[in-house]
Amino acid sequence: MDSKERKLIGIVIVGTLRNWKNRRVNILKVAEALKSLQAVYGSLDKLSEAVKLSPEMIREFLKLLELTDKVKNLIQKGLINSVDIGYRISKLQEKEQIVLAKNVIDKNLCSNDVRNIVRYKIDNPNIDINEVINRVIESKDKKYYIAYLGIEEPTFEKLKPEVKNKNKIERSKFIQRIFNKVIEKEHIFSFTLNGRVIIIKVTREGLSAMRQKAKELRIPLSKLGDALVKEYLNN
Repeated sequence: MDSKERKLIGIVIVGTLRNWKNRRVNILKVAEALKSLQAVYGSLDKLSEAVKLSPEMIREFLKLLELTDKVKNLIQKGLINSVDIGYRISKLQEKEQIVLAKNVIDKNLCSNDVRNIVRYKIDNPNIDINEVINRVIESKDKKYYIAYLGIEEPTFEKLKPEVKNKNKIERSKFIQRIFNKVIEKEHIFSFTLNGRVIIIKVTREGLSAMRQKAKELRIPLSKLGDALVKEYLNN
């Protein structure tokens, strides 16, 4: 190991101390050091072993280098110190990154806030980022319920011609429109289709509407997703 490599590893070590207040190196510098070390070690697994960080954590650091310059500048100034926050912000478009980063500073948003904002924005690309931020912040004081509803394989096979040319987000939106006939849109906080599993986050009113529909159909709530898709296919 030459002196340059030792120096880079040293930057990573002092820049990844558990308590960020004790770190003596900016997280962007750590990302740059990891990028240089990646070229030396060739693979994330070998780099992970050398710097004692998980491959996933290394990926999160490297994503900081893809942030827009204005957001990087905020990190360099020490106004954003969380790798997780920077990584989440990197998933957005350039202008959205800047807006969210400034809100992180102005409203003292935590990692969980940012995670929810980014997920909401990705699931609802047509909603302005400022509106997404406001909705998520307002929702912190509200109670939400998460339901996991499966679509049976035979039902999903019949649905495939309808969704085969759609991407993941478009498929989720397609299925959500079926649910919107049962639950008013404002009572659905987030809606995701993961394979044949629907993950829906609703308000108390939304949950009541789902339970009422399940009761009308004389099925358990867990079967509601499959039942609504079948109902759509039969109409």
